[in-house]
Amino acid sequence: MQDTIGRHQQVPDNVPGSRSAAPHLRNLVILVLVSLFVLLPGLGLLPLTDRDEALYVQASRQMLESHNWVDIRFQDNPRYKKPVGIYWLQGLTGLASGYGEKSPLWVYRLPSLIGAILVGLFTYGMANRISGPKAGLIAGLLAVTTVELALEARIAKTDAMLCATILACQFALLHACLDPERRQVFWRNALFWLSLGLGILIKGPMAPLIIGLTGLGLTLTERSFSLLRSLSPVKGIIAMAAVVLPWLIAIGMISGGDFFRESLGRDVLGKIATAQESHGAPPGTYLAVALGTFWPLSVFASLAFVFAWKNRRDKAVQFLFFWAVPAWVVFELTATKLPNYVLPMMPALAVLTAVALTQGGLRRDTGWFRFTYFGMAAGGLILGIGLNVALYHFQGHVSVAGVALGLLVAVAGISAWRLFLADRLMPGLAAMTVTAGLAYTMAYAALLPQAREFWLSDRIAEAVASARTCSNPQMIVAGYGEPSIVFLLGTRTRLVDAQQAAVLFQEADCAVAVVADEDSAAFRAELARRGTPVSETATTVGRNVNGMKRRTMRIFAKPQNAVASR
Repeated sequence: MQDTIGRHQQVPDNVPGSRSAAPHLRNLVILVLVSLFVLLPGLGLLPLTDRDEALYVQASRQMLESHNWVDIRFQDNPRYKKPVGIYWLQGLTGLASGYGEKSPLWVYRLPSLIGAILVGLFTYGMANRISGPKAGLIAGLLAVTTVELALEARIAKTDAMLCATILACQFALLHACLDPERRQVFWRNALFWLSLGLGILIKGPMAPLIIGLTGLGLTLTERSFSLLRSLSPVKGIIAMAAVVLPWLIAIGMISGGDFFRESLGRDVLGKIATAQESHGAPPGTYLAVALGTFWPLSVFASLAFVFAWKNRRDKAVQFLFFWAVPAWVVFELTATKLPNYVLPMMPALAVLTAVALTQGGLRRDTGWFRFTYFGMAAGGLILGIGLNVALYHFQGHVSVAGVALGLLVAVAGISAWRLFLADRLMPGLAAMTVTAGLAYTMAYAALLPQAREFWLSDRIAEAVASARTCSNPQMIVAGYGEPSIVFLLGTRTRLVDAQQAAVLFQEADCAVAVVADEDSAAFRAELARRGTPVSETATTVGRNVNGMKRRTMRIFAKPQNAVASR
């Protein structure tokens, strides 16, 4: 097996790819089509999620409205926790779509979809570099079907595109690592440094941390700086600086240094030291959570680990180890924990698993491996049945489309499990892909859009649309601060307390006020004190997704011809 996996050292590195383009072109087309099947359904149907996605898309919209592409803001508040990269990508997508600042939600989500597809393609490229096109196709399929990537592909955040930039760097670094002559190759080094610069613009130190730990581990193992020298570090750092420094200098001057204090001080160092936003958990949490978030890839994790141990002296296995393990340990030791933090390490497991599957095959020699493969069927059953049960529990009704898709998901998952046990690898992977694709279609295109109580901001926007009495009323919201409501009602929406809401409502020529039930008495009392009695126009009820608390919101409309008391 050692000789077989060692074949990667014979592949030339002066151009990306191997000698014959035909199998790669076929596999890449298959992978793109599968990615669209798995990742696209629900992109435009899933309502806007709070809070991170809503903050990103509203800030990107305001960037388009104000034409200020340097100082990014949510309403009047600066967005200094993250750099500008994802806002630029979302804004450019809005311009390219022709919608501009009126872009619908799905347009802002396109960079995430593209990033997720690129994750699959770069994963293919790395597994192909190590063990050939078959391993590449398997690795790509395992990556794009994971639960976490399927989620990140559908929401307008940083993580899918960040993962793509990190994989681009790792793809180039792997080529350098496996080049016995350690040559300085232009396309490879340009890809490495420019992708690293883009990764920094998207999420600051995250990309340098993961890439740096990979390179450091390999350098210490080899006791040589030849890998670093092969990357043309002087020219590369200059190129990376040309990508990163113009905006960093501009925002540093505009913010008076507040960006660096907020981004590096409070956001990065704060998350290391303390659990922010109730996202604390003990070390080891990611290992447990990854069983679900990396499904169905996690079904093969034990096989990959056994293979890695047996081939631990192989250069490619060492590369994958230093990619995944040191950064994983860092995140386990960090106080703040979110599942998306370890997403950039998932493709390393996908590549390792694909190489193991092509080199060692599906192992059935112990009860342990037969047991772990049941995770394929278990995942199908949990997703297919469990999500429908959850919808009924929270909504009190059954989705016919959801039940039909859920049954198909369960059957496909069981079929994949049986095929794996029969050592039928490629049919099993096809059934696995169908299972994942149907599960995500069911979740994001059928069940979640029908879970109307989960999307309180959408219910409010519908009620406001029916209540408004003029074309451009002043929107006022009291007692409800989710950023999604600003995106849905408009940038001019005022988020205030009940008394401020009453003042704004009275002074506006035409207004709609959305007031939380617990604040409505104070709102009415303040208006009555000012001599402006008001009647409730509509009521809407839903759950605040952050905490799942059931909320009642009351809608008050002021006609344009109403006379305000002064």
